[in-house]
Amino acid sequence: MDERLLKSFVTTAQLGSVTSAAERLNLTQPALSRQIQRLEQELGLMLFQRSGRNLRLSVHGDRLLGDAQAVLAASKRLHDAVSEMREGEYGILRIGACSQMIERHMSEVLPAWKQDNPNIDIRLEEGGGAELARRLDENELHLAINARHFARPDRFSRVDLGAMRVRAFCIPSAFTAEPDTITLAQLCSKPLLLLNRRHFTRELFETACQAESCLAQPALESGSPHTLLAIARSSGGVAIVPHMGTGAVEGLVAHDILHRGKPLDFEMSAIWPSSVPLPGYGHRFIAHIRERLLPAPATVVSTQ
Repeated sequence: MDERLLKSFVTTAQLGSVTSAAERLNLTQPALSRQIQRLEQELGLMLFQRSGRNLRLSVHGDRLLGDAQAVLAASKRLHDAVSEMREGEYGILRIGACSQMIERHMSEVLPAWKQDNPNIDIRLEEGGGAELARRLDENELHLAINARHFARPDRFSRVDLGAMRVRAFCIPSAFTAEPDTITLAQLCSKPLLLLNRRHFTRELFETACQAESCLAQPALESGSPHTLLAIARSSGGVAIVPHMGTGAVEGLVAHDILHRGKPLDFEMSAIWPSSVPLPGYGHRFIAHIRERLLPAPATVVSTQ
């Protein structure tokens, strides 16, 4: 069976529009429609139900979509393996991550990776949680290091990397006592330095505050955790930023934030589109970053 026909079917099903699919595949709409009709003729089945401009999968199309995606994924893996064997391993890996991950962790991860994988070009792109999920969905990124919250099981595969703790950073004199933990009520009495709403940490913190009837009023909002930490060091405010506990922050003390008796945190995952196979070097990069961030075994969750 012609892979081009399968790709036309899968792309049209995913986008729900011949117009959008034709643009994605760099085809004219009539050419794409002919390819779908040819596939339907070969199979002897109607894959779509059409009503005017509306297009949706038929019962048969819905049942075959997963198998078609699996065939394309297997074909991609085969072609990649052959290419690697013929030419040596070369590739580009576009990775999205939040600014905290890039600023604090990638500088530790990338040098060793580049030494062991000199022909794999890593291109980092910064973004917030929802933005990274959208860019994955639109195939603008190969991989995102993001909150597991955004790993929709119907669209993405993932490898869990471990918990990212949300911590309060401040100068030692900001609180009279220096416990390891601090309550939301105590925090909301201080000038808060918060990430902007592009970041999942902000949503998580505000949701916890609302659940405990605390009012979080930011004295400063920024897209950069580094900026918030610098301001906390100079002004006495409290920076609320994600932190994987891989080192101290100079001049500041870190407090775990208690919410309903437990530290506030969220799971971080390496996430990629299920419909686009991650190359072997992508899986190696995930193992590489996981090994340097957290020693616990990773859990692989795939929709394939």
